[in-house]
Amino acid sequence: MYTARQILVPVDFSDVSRAAISAALQIAADHGGSVHLLFVEEGMNRDLKRRLDTAPQDSVIEDTIRLNEQSLLDAAELEMQRCIDAGAPLPPVPLTVHVTGGEWLEQILEFARNLELDLVVTGTHGRKGVKGILTGSVSEKLVARSPCSVLVVKPHGFPYLRD
Repeated sequence: MYTARQILVPVDFSDVSRAAISAALQIAADHGGSVHLLFVEEGMNRDLKRRLDTAPQDSVIEDTIRLNEQSLLDAAELEMQRCIDAGAPLPPVPLTVHVTGGEWLEQILEFARNLELDLVVTGTHGRKGVKGILTGSVSEKLVARSPCSVLVVKPHGFPYLRD
C-alpha cells in the first residue's frame, strides 16, 4: 500500500499553492505524514552575497526569511481553519517550513532528494501560448525529473474535504 509520510509543497502564495497546501494537509492527515512547506526567493542568493559584501551587519535578509516563514505557517493555518469551517477538521499534522534562495525547480528537486520525500504536491498555473508550448511549465518539468511521486493540483476542481 502506498503511503505518503514525507510531503513537500512548493509555495508561491497564489491560489494554486493554497490548493496544494490543503491537499497536502489532507493527505498527510490520512497517512500519518508530515508536510514541508518550501518558499524559494529567487533573488535571495544574489542579495545575500551583495549585502554581506556591502553591509555585513544588515538584517534585511534574516528579516525577510522570518517574514516568509511566518507567511508559510499562516497559509497552513488558514487551510486548517478552512477544514474546521467546512465541518471536517483535520488532526494536527507535523509541519516544517523552509525558505531558501535559488531557482524554483532545482530547489524543489534538491529538497526532494535530501528529505527522501514520498510526494510533492504542487499547484499549476498552466503556461499558455507559444512559451508554454516550447518550454513547458515548472510542474511538467518537476513531474519529469522528480525522484518521488508528484501530485499536480488545480485551484478549481480539487475535491476539497471529500471523504
